[in-house]
Amino acid sequence: MKLLSLLSLGFLASNVIAKNIAGVQGFNFDISRGDDYLSSHKDKRTRFVKRDSPDGTIQTTLENEKSFYSVSLLIGDHTENVTVLIDTGSSDLWVTGSNNPYCSSGGSSSSSSGSSNSNKFRSLDFLNENVNVTLGHRRPIAQKDIGEGGNGGGGSPFQTQSASASNLASQTQVDSSQATIDCSEYGTFDVESSSTFKSNNTEFYIVYGDGSFAYGTWGHDDVTVGGTKVSSLSFAVANETNSTVGVLGIGLEGLETTSSGSSASSGNSYTYPNFPSKLVQDGLINKRVYSLFLDSSDADSGTILFGGVDHSKYSGTLITVPLINTLESRGFSEILKLEITLSGIGLENDDNQETITTTQIPALLDSGTTLTYMPSSVISQIASKLNADYSRTSGYYITKCYGSNDGYIVYDFQGKLIRVPLQDIVLQTSSSSSQCVLGLFDSGDDSIILGDSFLRSAYVVYNLDDLEISLAQAEYTDDSDIEVVSDSVPSASRAAAYSSSWSSQASLSTGGDIFTNSDDSQIASSGSSGGSPRSSRSSGSNSRSTSTSSSGSSSSGSSSSSNSDKSSDASILMNSLWSFVSVSMVLTFGLICL
Repeated sequence: MKLLSLLSLGFLASNVIAKNIAGVQGFNFDISRGDDYLSSHKDKRTRFVKRDSPDGTIQTTLENEKSFYSVSLLIGDHTENVTVLIDTGSSDLWVTGSNNPYCSSGGSSSSSSGSSNSNKFRSLDFLNENVNVTLGHRRPIAQKDIGEGGNGGGGSPFQTQSASASNLASQTQVDSSQATIDCSEYGTFDVESSSTFKSNNTEFYIVYGDGSFAYGTWGHDDVTVGGTKVSSLSFAVANETNSTVGVLGIGLEGLETTSSGSSASSGNSYTYPNFPSKLVQDGLINKRVYSLFLDSSDADSGTILFGGVDHSKYSGTLITVPLINTLESRGFSEILKLEITLSGIGLENDDNQETITTTQIPALLDSGTTLTYMPSSVISQIASKLNADYSRTSGYYITKCYGSNDGYIVYDFQGKLIRVPLQDIVLQTSSSSSQCVLGLFDSGDDSIILGDSFLRSAYVVYNLDDLEISLAQAEYTDDSDIEVVSDSVPSASRAAAYSSSWSSQASLSTGGDIFTNSDDSQIASSGSSGGSPRSSRSSGSNSRSTSTSSSGSSSSGSSSSSNSDKSSDASILMNSLWSFVSVSMVLTFGLICL
């Protein structure tokens, strides 16, 4: 038993060393699911539950709708431990202050109505407090039209309330019934306990669509994440918040609240080096690039690599597409959101490939969203092809439950195809093992939000410097083959239709063909006797596939070059040798202890 524990320790140590590469900072994050963060758990799954209502009818409720990616921070010279949520849809780091009046005196308690950061829809103030742009987050609803000098008349069911930070402070009164957050469970930061904390004496204020908010002060201190120490990192300490945990935003700097929030309305708009930028400034990574790997649908942890790419975590070829600016027509010249062009959607099984549409649609890749949201017209087309029936009672499409090899929904990103198993986009109901609900929901507008249910099938590299995203089919493996990003993303090629990006809204047209001329059509055609296309790495060559780009197009070869084979063989040999040495050392130490 003692020897087994030592072997486990040796395995974990080798994993840590594999990520300890100059120019790359990687760490794992915990994945949990629930209706809010306080009630979330790693073993919960999103599903539909039928419940009897007081009037005698049966209601269908979506349970454990949200996914949370959490990581622990050590802040200040006293290294106070604070839990935050990783979010690609925002750009600021903020943590709960030790004097937050919404904290209970201690012990376990339930959260208040706005006590979780499971934001159904994030709203940030832009330009002034009367002009708002709504950013998709958690559960999207219709975007508020931005009119000249006002809120516009879009008739959105979501209405923001204008309030300055100072007004909020004067209006906020917390009685004992509201102080329900057990802050000791997730940690708080005491600015007085850290001699290295320096306040900027400037206000921080952010409000979310579910009624939660955070109000406090900006400052800077040393922050350690996953063993990586970032010196004098700017972050906000929320002295008042009804949110259970804070947020580590890793999005574009233009989305920082200092640039787009109340600071902008007062004429003091500015950006600052947020977490990805500070990693570059401190020489910890070479470029503002990070790779996100969520692992399989039953995994309880994922991995994020800043400054690097793990080639073992994807199959086929990484294809690069540009970010797009969907807010340009509203006066925003700078790209703020991590949106790319979705060029088409299709369905595929062993016997058939069928294209639903080739209409270009903006798609937001959001780690803060669990499910997939798209225009109702697209959902109805997909539902029709899957023979799903619309239930007027529940408001959802009812379909059969799919297995792991029963087909895929296929997303086309300017020639790059990502396949998501149908099994991953249907939700089990509590009353039936054969009846499921189609897990595609109305976005309320003409955009698409691709959350957890999509991101688990994709390996995504976010390149904030070059305003690009590289994608490939995710490969579920414990192996690692990490390469530093110094210039362009290694082994990535521009999409064949890189220059044909979304530019304006278009009416949905059905039909077309996303399969024949895709960047990875050879990979798709060779993939498959019923198995997942993600198995191509393990069932085929061990070496990385390579591609070259010429005049904006890319070609993926059916086999890798001999040099690549030799490089891969050498890498495998070194990994095996290291594993042998690690185990030998642990065995020796174990025998000594025995």
